[in-house]
Amino acid sequence: MRNILYFLSILYLGLGAVSCSDDKMDEIGTNPNSPTEVPVKLLMAQVTLSTAFETYGTDLAWYSSVFVEHTTGVHGQLEEGDKRTGINSSIGNNVWNSTYATSLNDLNIIIKQASDGTEAGNWSYVGIAKVLTAMNYSVMTDLWGEVPMKEALQGNSNRTPLFDSQEAVYDSLISLLDSGIADLNKESLGNPGTSDLLYGGDVDLWIKAAYGLKARFYNRQSNIDPEGSADDALLAISSSFEDADDNLVFSKYVSSATGENPWFQELNDRSHHAISTTIFDIMDGFNDPRIGMWFGKVDGEYSPAPNGSALTDQGGDIYSRASSSYLTATSKQELLTFDEIKFIEAEAYLRDNDSPNAYAAYLDAIEAGLVRAGVEQDDIDDYLAQNSIAVGESNLTLEDVITQKYVALWMFQPIEAYNDYRRTRIPTMNNSISLPPERFPYPNDEVSSNPNVPDKGANDKVWWAK
Repeated sequence: MRNILYFLSILYLGLGAVSCSDDKMDEIGTNPNSPTEVPVKLLMAQVTLSTAFETYGTDLAWYSSVFVEHTTGVHGQLEEGDKRTGINSSIGNNVWNSTYATSLNDLNIIIKQASDGTEAGNWSYVGIAKVLTAMNYSVMTDLWGEVPMKEALQGNSNRTPLFDSQEAVYDSLISLLDSGIADLNKESLGNPGTSDLLYGGDVDLWIKAAYGLKARFYNRQSNIDPEGSADDALLAISSSFEDADDNLVFSKYVSSATGENPWFQELNDRSHHAISTTIFDIMDGFNDPRIGMWFGKVDGEYSPAPNGSALTDQGGDIYSRASSSYLTATSKQELLTFDEIKFIEAEAYLRDNDSPNAYAAYLDAIEAGLVRAGVEQDDIDDYLAQNSIAVGESNLTLEDVITQKYVALWMFQPIEAYNDYRRTRIPTMNNSISLPPERFPYPNDEVSSNPNVPDKGANDKVWWAK
């Protein structure tokens, strides 16, 4: 946020320094604080922040967490979502609007302006913007299915864009990443540096992240093309993260009312989430040392909340919340991590019937997730030595891989866990009312203004889940 304010102050100072010539008199009626073109350096700070905070960090993540039973909704809208009384066109409305109107629109401006516009030749900006565009569209299509893409972002010239099939969107995501990688490999006139709030302008890390996202997107298609998706994912992984130092993480949250981690804000302002019985029981069954690091207690005891039947508990007097030592105002927000890449690798090798490599990647993934959580090495060794974990390469199953991945994705990556569940039906959900919805209902603003919204409901599976 400080970077944004700094760059805005420089912009405004520059505007104020221009002398008032006769030509400028024609612009007297123009608001100097509303420039018609904003430098890509300013936009980069905005889009890296909005992608982490809005697209991956607020409403969509909170509902996904309840749907996949990482948490239980125990008050307000999240309790309604948990008890299936409030899954309607309002739950993703705000993020849908902000993603299209702000994030994707600003990314589109960066791509055009820095490739062949007024700041042409700034290829590092273009490449990063294409990777971020793929990330934002992937969240939209994974949660809603068919979404506007080819006809989107046209402003007044097209207020009712057609919706692209999810298969077409996924093809475009891969193309965007390939194009972004090519741009990142070009010689660039400039580099975003600190205005890139994710990687600080490190082009090599963005390339690795792009390949990691390709692996994620290919693996998502495991039900569509089991062998092909596995081979494509493994090829992408070979150019992706080498260790946890490459992780794509937003770490710029600050201890102020407007700059805190969104999960921390939710806990302190609303407190609609409690720890779910489902994830607690899974972790307890594995004697998982992260229980004591992640979860708080009530009256000295862990008290997870059952999905679908929990009592209303905004005050946190009945059910456990995230531990105050784990979830803080400045907690890092993971978007793509080395352990996720290793879990994808394990799953891909399993589909290729390569048990030795699948098992090695599975163990590496679990260890990487434990290290990322801050677990001590002795405890990691004890965890990996359990018979329920060390199942042996000949006995490794998809359930083993996805269950451990499900745990590792808590709490900041529930969208990915929700995607995995809808694709694999692992782990078993325990909501006493019903299984999770198959997709988010289309937002009411879009439904009321665009006649092209598909006739799809919350129980219609998305393309890659079939």
